[in-house]
Amino acid sequence: MTMVDARSALGVLALVCALALTGCTPDGPAEPTPSPTPASQTPTETAQEKQERLDYAAAEKSYRIFRAEFNRVMRRGGASTPTSLMNRTAGGSYLKEFADIIEAYRGLKLHTVGSEAIVFVRPDGYSPSDIELEVCEDSRSIQEVDSSGKRTRAGEIRTASLQVKRTTTGWKVWSGQGRKVSECS
Repeated sequence: MTMVDARSALGVLALVCALALTGCTPDGPAEPTPSPTPASQTPTETAQEKQERLDYAAAEKSYRIFRAEFNRVMRRGGASTPTSLMNRTAGGSYLKEFADIIEAYRGLKLHTVGSEAIVFVRPDGYSPSDIELEVCEDSRSIQEVDSSGKRTRAGEIRTASLQVKRTTTGWKVWSGQGRKVSECS
């Protein structure tokens, strides 16, 4: 076989391969294969639902931070004024009532021992500027101790309906109404 015959044979082979490959491709653009769709898809969260979820989380966080700080101050024997953390997370009548309590503990030389359990925090109403929370606090393991070391009073279980307001500095527990209960439900 000569050089020209070899080139011709390679050219014919290349042409046959090209035609064979062309015949195997679809006419026009390929359509994507649809991916399988689950039987029940979770609906996506709307912008409003997302904002509401984030606001509830921020309101609950303020409440939990306030309660932890309040209980820390009570274990140390009260204070003459609310701490900066208490001021950042509460305002209105809620802060005023708790400021009175920590001031009284300081004046009476009382402190607490034990810890509080927040049993639940539930959303109970929403607007972009106000959130209602329903909470239950179990402070039965907390005891009040006087300056001589005598335990004077045990804690209790309380539920409360709280109003948490959006302020220029974030969400603050603003007001509330609570009552003693026998159990959180």
